Amino acid sequence: MAASRSSKVSDKDVLQQKAPKPTSHTVPLRKMESVPATQPLPNVTDGARFDQLHTLMRNTRPDTLEKGVAEGVKLLDRLRVSMMPRLADDSDVKQFIQNIAPPDSLRKGPTTTKTVVGVVGATGAGKSSLLNALLDEERLVPTNCMRACTAVATSIEYNYEPIPYRAQIQYVQKEEWERELKTLSQDILDDGHVSKEINLLNTDAGIAWAKFKAVYPTKSSEDLAKPDSVQSLLTERDVSQLLGESCEVQDTQAKSFYQRLQALVDSKDRSSGTKKGEPAYWPLIKLVKIFLRSPILSTGLMLVDLPGVGDSNAARVAVSDKYMRDAAGLWVVAPINRAVDDKTAQSLLGQSFKRQLKMDGGVGSVTFICSKTDDISITEAQESLSLEEELSPLHERSEQLRLNRKALNTELQTLNELKANHNEVANSLDDEMEVWQALSLDVQAGPKTSTSECEPTRKRKVTGLDQAQKRQRISGSTHLGNEDLRTRSMKKENVCEDHSVVSPPSTLEEINTTIAEIMAKKKEARHEITGINERVKELRKKLDAAANELQDTEAEVTSKCISGRNAVVKGNIQADYALGIKQDDEVLAVEDEHYENEIVSRDYDEVARTLPVFCVSANGYQRLKGRLRKDTFDPKFKHIEETEIPMLQAHCIKLTEARRIADSQSFLGVMSQLLNSLAFWVSDDDFSHGMTKQQKETQEIHLASAMVQLRDNLLKTAKDTMAEVQQALGKLIFHKNMSAVQAAIADADEIVSHWAKPVNKEDRARGGYHWSTYQAICRRDGVLRTDDWNNALAEPMMKKIAPGWEKVFSQRIPSMLKRYACRAFQVLNECHDKIVRDARAVPIGEAGLKMLQGLVRGYCTVFETHAIDVQKSFQSAQRKFNRKFVPVIQEYLHPAYVACAKERGYKSFARMKSTMEHHVEQTRLICFQASVNAVRNLLDKRLEKEQQAMVGRLDGIFQSVQRYYYAVLVRGKINNIPGAEELRQSRQRMRSEVMDILNMSDNIFRGEILEPINTRMITDDCVDVLKTAETDSSDVALHDNTSSSSS
Repeated sequence: MAASRSSKVSDKDVLQQKAPKPTSHTVPLRKMESVPATQPLPNVTDGARFDQLHTLMRNTRPDTLEKGVAEGVKLLDRLRVSMMPRLADDSDVKQFIQNIAPPDSLRKGPTTTKTVVGVVGATGAGKSSLLNALLDEERLVPTNCMRACTAVATSIEYNYEPIPYRAQIQYVQKEEWERELKTLSQDILDDGHVSKEINLLNTDAGIAWAKFKAVYPTKSSEDLAKPDSVQSLLTERDVSQLLGESCEVQDTQAKSFYQRLQALVDSKDRSSGTKKGEPAYWPLIKLVKIFLRSPILSTGLMLVDLPGVGDSNAARVAVSDKYMRDAAGLWVVAPINRAVDDKTAQSLLGQSFKRQLKMDGGVGSVTFICSKTDDISITEAQESLSLEEELSPLHERSEQLRLNRKALNTELQTLNELKANHNEVANSLDDEMEVWQALSLDVQAGPKTSTSECEPTRKRKVTGLDQAQKRQRISGSTHLGNEDLRTRSMKKENVCEDHSVVSPPSTLEEINTTIAEIMAKKKEARHEITGINERVKELRKKLDAAANELQDTEAEVTSKCISGRNAVVKGNIQADYALGIKQDDEVLAVEDEHYENEIVSRDYDEVARTLPVFCVSANGYQRLKGRLRKDTFDPKFKHIEETEIPMLQAHCIKLTEARRIADSQSFLGVMSQLLNSLAFWVSDDDFSHGMTKQQKETQEIHLASAMVQLRDNLLKTAKDTMAEVQQALGKLIFHKNMSAVQAAIADADEIVSHWAKPVNKEDRARGGYHWSTYQAICRRDGVLRTDDWNNALAEPMMKKIAPGWEKVFSQRIPSMLKRYACRAFQVLNECHDKIVRDARAVPIGEAGLKMLQGLVRGYCTVFETHAIDVQKSFQSAQRKFNRKFVPVIQEYLHPAYVACAKERGYKSFARMKSTMEHHVEQTRLICFQASVNAVRNLLDKRLEKEQQAMVGRLDGIFQSVQRYYYAVLVRGKINNIPGAEELRQSRQRMRSEVMDILNMSDNIFRGEILEPINTRMITDDCVDVLKTAETDSSDVALHDNTSSSSS
């Protein structure tokens, strides 16, 4: 197997059996472990040391490390500028300049390497609204309150371009759309005739018809029924120009950008609001990428809005699967009303989904997000949360405030009526004033002829005065005097039998007196109105204050109910998630007596405690941010933190920290090795000064022996590590293959028979399928939305394989590779100690030995980085490989799927069921065996490839170490070669400048960049790691003994 094939790779192919002599020509390599072949040693006493840089590399704060990276980029730029004058005539300088040119990824900052987070949730869960709130945009991610958009993955990442909002829409390939058209045609046509269900949108035929008419609105069902319809449709000009292409959407404004993007991806009913015959291309969309400048994306986060399970397009499903496979985190979004019960996590994550998480090593990468927390019933919440006693004072306060508002409103209404009365009195006084002023003018004009009869020389109705009296009685006011206005007026009037009023002649003095009295009363009325206005203003202030206090009190009640429910839901989800993992482990332990030796050791309390759960309100956050102005404002949050969106935004930044730390430390490690290499190259120190020729020969013999031993020990470390990996794969995965195949064979008949059962309308899961659904699944090779027959057949097999798989790739291999880095460093350290002991027997300079000690310390990061790279390679490969079991099964079932899809006519359903059952019965053994063998072959090849890569990497490290030691201990002054003196003189000025920069380089990593940190030396870490090696080895041995006993 892999072990035997790995042994075919001869050590001679990678490492020479005899330590090679170092060459005299300088060839600086770009890899972090590579250094120039000719190394003039730095003058240690001049201060070219990198202690602060080495300390910084052990830091674990991403912002601090990134500051160090930024300063390191500037340092490399300074070195490059200093060396540029020698670029034309010096090959060494040219190579160094290539090495010290920082890549564009470092100049752009920490966002180049992406941390992918998949966002999943059912339709209506509020994913798009959540993403808009996280991005601090009112509307950006396509969403609609009336319908679901097309099931297409949407990635959102940081935008480096000048235009602030960009989107890229990728369309399916021609071959992919051709397969889709054939499937749509089969769904729409039933035995050559159009299905009667095409107008039912919840049926397969209805969904297929909607997609077809969206792209080809002018085509009819007769066009689709033609023999060459698919090829004809593919050649439609508008469609063919899009297939395999992509289009860009750019805008400076978020609103117009959203509208343009929404028009392209929205799967709304094209019959409303669009021109007749206008096509819509949303069924052709494969992927949407959105780019914008959002703070949560600035550290390298990529959010991917993954579609639900409502799509049958294979191309889009493949894109979603790829993002799921590569995702470093997974967000599960669900409305909080679904998350109240105790089985939330288990209902949101199915068994196969949780098992896939385990195999991917993603048990700790899940985040639950409960949306729409502002959707709450206070009555139900306080009862279910037992908050009546706590909320009782607030309810009493609310009731008191309502009563106060009612009393204030009553008083305000009375004052408004009184004000109206006074206004009417003032108006009546105005009328009286007109009468008396007219009479005054008549008197001043002289006496008029009077008659014996009662003539209405001046008539007016007395209703105005009567109303004034009435108003006085209502108001109880005495401001108009005790004497009745009408009575006082009648003293100067005669009343006839018809009740008309005749103004008798009066003196001008009396008239003026009356006018003065009316004016005084009018003034008093206006003064009373002013007083009422002041009182009304005061009441309105009290009403506003009472309303605000009532609103705050009710908001506090709502907030307590929301926060109480949030706390309960978070606890339920965390406990249920851990319980689900535990129950799965326990079930497998009961089924397999050796399972406990294979399971990843888990602290279930820790799993529950560390599971991130957020209960958020996207709408509440947006409203408090001043957005969604057209929506009715129903305040339920006083502070923006209560919506938990800011907490989730901080979580987004946190998710990228591990990658940012790893990237920064990797760069600083590369730079450390490069600075050491430059320090050797520019130095003029001669560490072998005073050594005789015989001493040099003796030193060279000792060094050659040490180098051979170093090479052998490094190679042995790599081979031992790969042997451990091979042993773990064999004992925990390959050993289970036969029992896994037997389990799948045993359950296959029952699984296939279940598909053929009659439909159970009350409980769909217990019943089978309708004939049209059965055939639709076969047309799609066993996969239709939530139904995956291939996965169902693989389920018993995967239950056996998954535990060992998880333990190998999530625990064993990371532990083995960490030990490998420590062992390799330990080998180098031991070799260095031996070399130092031999070197001190001759008069070698201590400065050279100190330089070598610093060099050895720098290789700590080299080995660590190498181990991390191998682990990443294994992790990426295993995520691909563990998804290869099901496709093999699907391939073996393909003939049965094709045969069933072609069935037509009388008793076609019975023939379909019989064909499927017979095919599975005949092929199940070879099918399942081929599945596990295919994955085993992939793992064997990967192991062989990783061993070759590891040995090759160690060869590069060994060659660079050997050149350093030969330069210091044997050749002393590397410049002592023919022509070196002339070359040294020509480089002297440039070397001096470079040396000055190197001598001062460590200072840039002091001060604000390098904050006080608590770090452990690599030797301490290695001691801990190597101690755990014995425990892991014991576990494997125990499993071996148990397996042998069972055999």
